Amino acid sequence: MSEVSSQTLHIVARELASELNEARASLETFGEQQENLALLRKCNEHLHLVHGALRVAEVYGAALLAEEMGQVARYLIENFAEKRHLAEGLDALMRAMVQLPTYLERVLSGGRDMALVLLPLLNDLRAVRGHALLSEGTLLLLNLSSDQQANPQRSPEEAALSVAQWGRKLRPRFQLGLLGWIKGERVEQNLEVLARTAEKLEQVAAAQPVFQLWWVVGAVLEALRERGLEGSASIKRLLGHADREMRRLYESGEARYVDSPPLELLNNLLYYVARARSTGARVAAVRASFRLTDLLPVDDHIEEARESLSAPSVKLMKTVAAAIKEDLGRVKDALDIFVRQGGTQVDELAPQLELLKKIADTLGVLGLGQLRDKVQSETADLQTIVAQRSPASQGALLGIAATLIKVEDSLDEQLVGMIVPTAGESGAAPAKPSGPEDIEFRQVTEAVLRECIVNMARIKEAVAHSVEKPREAQAIDQIPPLVRGIIAGLVMLAKTRAAEVMEGIDRALAQFVRNDGLALPSEAVDRLADAIV
Repeated sequence: MSEVSSQTLHIVARELASELNEARASLETFGEQQENLALLRKCNEHLHLVHGALRVAEVYGAALLAEEMGQVARYLIENFAEKRHLAEGLDALMRAMVQLPTYLERVLSGGRDMALVLLPLLNDLRAVRGHALLSEGTLLLLNLSSDQQANPQRSPEEAALSVAQWGRKLRPRFQLGLLGWIKGERVEQNLEVLARTAEKLEQVAAAQPVFQLWWVVGAVLEALRERGLEGSASIKRLLGHADREMRRLYESGEARYVDSPPLELLNNLLYYVARARSTGARVAAVRASFRLTDLLPVDDHIEEARESLSAPSVKLMKTVAAAIKEDLGRVKDALDIFVRQGGTQVDELAPQLELLKKIADTLGVLGLGQLRDKVQSETADLQTIVAQRSPASQGALLGIAATLIKVEDSLDEQLVGMIVPTAGESGAAPAKPSGPEDIEFRQVTEAVLRECIVNMARIKEAVAHSVEKPREAQAIDQIPPLVRGIIAGLVMLAKTRAAEVMEGIDRALAQFVRNDGLALPSEAVDRLADAIV
């Protein structure tokens, strides 16, 4: 997080705390009065304001959490009549309400802004809405091959059944145990039923993908039984996916099943095995065999450092960068092939949209908000091209590819820069002595930028007040001198690009001021607000 962003966060911290308290109060009251939808809507409005303020302050990890919280609140509002996933949604939202202020306090006190430490909570929020978990695919592409090989152990009677037939036979028991556990009925007994079912499939499996999946499912269940993991929405969803994999096994047969192994499910399950606080035999064996400690260390000191917002290992960041580049490469190759073949079958571009959305999610969790914005912008452009079903111009597609190349070029530097000092911090910057003049200039720069940020906040308040109460002109009168002060400060500091943007904002605000805020339609006011952000 840059120094200016840090100053912005300190300025808006009090207002953020107030909005979060209002959101939490509305949610708690809704928990007691679950027929009062207005309370949930009020909570969502406060979360929207929190998300906007965090985006302005460039605290991308906290902004991503607020964004996911708002998505869950909207999901609950839209499905209010059916009460769909209401209990899970309220539970995940309340935990997030507690975690977000804590996260912000740590960032304010100098901790790193990296949503990776919020990943379990983000997963739970996404699970409520049925969206893909962030621990799959690009973000944490763990080692998915182990040195533990399938070793079928069957008695002569058991050998009479194929693995697919075992899946059909065991699935009803697994389903009953899973349903009872999710409902909170006879928790210990149902977890034992699930564990025994997973163990039996692990024992009879002849193919490596089948063995690996149920061995890892067994490790997750062991951790749940030993209180090393909580029965969160994410884990419930993953065990539900495991149930569907059992059905796919007996419907397709083991030979066809292994042609498309459930790699994303395995990756997600391994993430939770790595996070488990228990050290049972099965958890320890899976960790060792899949070498999870290389990427997700689990000893107490590392866990404590992660909780205090220290960055993960350089090795993890390089692995993540390589995985993101691989996904970006797939999109660029698809665009290149599309252009070379004449670019007429626009539907062929549709699969790239999901891949770009996954890349954007990954960048958001890593705190790379600016790169995420670039990918999201290109995703929106590609979405428009696909939706219109008209031939895409070569220039538009090349523009998308060029942006993706820029994102790719920035990845290594930005990801590893989160962990190791930058050249400037480590003294590798230009070897110019830092004398009293440099220190004094830096102090002046910080003071001027601080004042610019304060003035910008006042402008936003004046615009908002004028929109709400157009007959009161006092707030509008403040705007021109505030704008002139910001432009003067930016010019003095040779911030040419920022000064040019501010001059454009000045022209739009001048029209707003001349007409007492009445001439601009709401869409124009929204665009003006976006420009100020």
